Amino acid sequence: QGSGRRSCFLQLRAMADAQSPMASGITAKVASLEDLASIQNEELNAQRQEIERLRAEQANIEQHFQAQLQDLKQSMLGDVQRMQEEVKKHFAEQKAENGRLLQQITTLKGEKTAMTIQISHLQRRLQKLEEHVGGT
Repeated sequence: QGSGRRSCFLQLRAMADAQSPMASGITAKVASLEDLASIQNEELNAQRQEIERLRAEQANIEQHFQAQLQDLKQSMLGDVQRMQEEVKKHFAEQKAENGRLLQQITTLKGEKTAMTIQISHLQRRLQKLEEHVGGT
């Protein structure tokens, strides 16, 4: 900004010099205008440098955010893969448990059928005993 104040001061001085009564000659006015053009050229170069600096800063910021985005993607991919593995593991465990339960159900059904047959035999035997005791 110090350069901006200097160039502003020099521009005002060059304009004043060009319009002053002492600068009556064309050569003095041309020299004053050349000074003014030089000062404006310096200011333009300073502004161009600032624009380039800002563009470089913007590129650095974009690179930083791209790197962060890439890190976030990698992290999320890892999380998703881990969760998929956990779900697969849970489904496998649930399938195994379902198989065990199905086997237990089959076993219990078989035991129930055997007990039903046994109860039926015992009822017939009881009936025969009751007939035998009642018939004597």
